[in-house]
Amino acid sequence: MRVLHVLHTSVPALAAGYSVRADYVMRVQREQGLEPAAVTSAQHQNGETLHEIVNGFAFWRTESLERRMPVGLRELTLVHRLSARVRTAIREFRPAVVHAHSPMLVGIPALLAARSFGLPFVYELRDLWENPSVDRGKLREGSALYRAAQISEDYVLHRADALVTICQTLKDAILPRKGEGVPVYVVDNGVDADRFAPRPANEALRARWKLQGKRVVVYLGTFQPYEGVELLVRSIEGVARRVPEAHLLIVGGGGEQPRLVQLARELGLDRRVTFTGRVPHEEVADLFPLGDLFVYPRLLTRTTALTTPLKPLEAMSMARAVLVSDIPPMREIVGEPGESGLLFQPGDQADLERRIAAALRAPAELARLGAAARRYVIAERTWPHLCARYEEVYAAAISRRRGTSAVTWGAPCSGRTPGAAPRPSR
Repeated sequence: MRVLHVLHTSVPALAAGYSVRADYVMRVQREQGLEPAAVTSAQHQNGETLHEIVNGFAFWRTESLERRMPVGLRELTLVHRLSARVRTAIREFRPAVVHAHSPMLVGIPALLAARSFGLPFVYELRDLWENPSVDRGKLREGSALYRAAQISEDYVLHRADALVTICQTLKDAILPRKGEGVPVYVVDNGVDADRFAPRPANEALRARWKLQGKRVVVYLGTFQPYEGVELLVRSIEGVARRVPEAHLLIVGGGGEQPRLVQLARELGLDRRVTFTGRVPHEEVADLFPLGDLFVYPRLLTRTTALTTPLKPLEAMSMARAVLVSDIPPMREIVGEPGESGLLFQPGDQADLERRIAAALRAPAELARLGAAARRYVIAERTWPHLCARYEEVYAAAISRRRGTSAVTWGAPCSGRTPGAAPRPSR
């Protein structure tokens, strides 16, 4: 069965959590006998061609915007361009299902294109678009634009043939907003347990970052304000009063990272905190064995209350102990708190300091937690295990669509058989 994914961005241009998840979903679906392809929005960083093959998958790219536009006109243009590009991909690829991934500026044009061909439409939510917009200061809660964003999201939630969310908490949030009879499934975030498998520490890397003889706390992830990395930086001095050999390793770059470097310098923590900057994606796995404890101190915001990150699962897969904020989606990630992961009160620096120090003083317990985390990931959070759920999602969407209309391909596809290879559009 051919599945056309419609994405905001994808690899290789942006290897963030959004595109990494989409890449794993497509890879595993191919291994499980499906034939995926994808269209990306005008906000993807396009190369020289609007059609390319990446990792063996066909990608239809959408032409980027040439200039800045007023709010409203910009969004309408993005929707128009992506919808037209999805229709082109449908004519050439002839999928059985269109599977769009949020935000709603992807969902709306993909829905419109799917409906123009009578195809089943699946909408997968990573978050509700209005939430990160408020968190980042782009929208004000209750404003006209905020309400317009909610109405637009609900437009898709009411008309999809099936919905997917990345955690139970997000599913609970959209249940009152979805269309009557629209089924909702959870396909959690996962991990490649073969790639992120326990391994000995690379001593050359340990020496490079001057971590010999230290008890290493690691943050490895993105640098949005809601990730709480500033709280972690401020906490390390209090941890060091209890555990003198404690050291904080912060991996990554961009976002707030320059400001955090300056903060550590102003607090006199240069000897306690190491910033690696950006690390090549293929080298990231080698950094996990250097850490004694991985900390993900997300603050409680609209975004973090409904979404789950990928990086804690990678640490757990490598048998590393994790400490995360006690907010619902993060609790979902660690499995059984105290058994396969640790929790602390979100935003509470004193509690964070106590929890980190107590963990560092108990290396045997850290090893036990790490081993339990690896077992939990293998049992519940591998991509093949999770992606097998899409079979039921697509079956439900196809069944629901058959009850309303039949697929009609139209003149552009005349003379071609359903199994014909797609003709790339340049």
